[in-house]
Amino acid sequence: MRKKEINMEYEWDHSDKEPYHWMVNDLYRGIQAEQNYLVALGIFSYSEILGREISDSINKKGGGSDCFREFTEKYIGYEFTDWENIFDDIRNGLAHRYFIKNRLGTICNDNGDLPCGIVENADKIDIHINTYFRHFVKGLKKYLDQNKPKSS
Repeated sequence: MRKKEINMEYEWDHSDKEPYHWMVNDLYRGIQAEQNYLVALGIFSYSEILGREISDSINKKGGGSDCFREFTEKYIGYEFTDWENIFDDIRNGLAHRYFIKNRLGTICNDNGDLPCGIVENADKIDIHINTYFRHFVKGLKKYLDQNKPKSS
């Protein structure tokens, strides 16, 4: 089966900053290869570790949803009423079960222009990875422009 070519433009001017440019490159290549689950898991995991960096809690156990929220709300601009369940259902579901927990859900390649890469209602949650990727890259760029990261 031949994979469709996904041409997505994004701006990235931090190619000298490790490991951040690796994050962006891995996600972009995953989108091109239509590795939807891996891209979704990657964005959630990278957002959590960036939040841990921001809150200086890299070596601490627990608090994953708080760290995810720290980066995602502050730099990506997403707002949810129940961050803990969003994080648990998606990140923990994908990492530990390979599926979204507790709700129906889809992970799909979209056209990249939605207002939010995570669309939820009471019983369903959808992850639109192209939109989420664009927002993640903008958020990461904003973070790097405003801070001297601890990892670089």
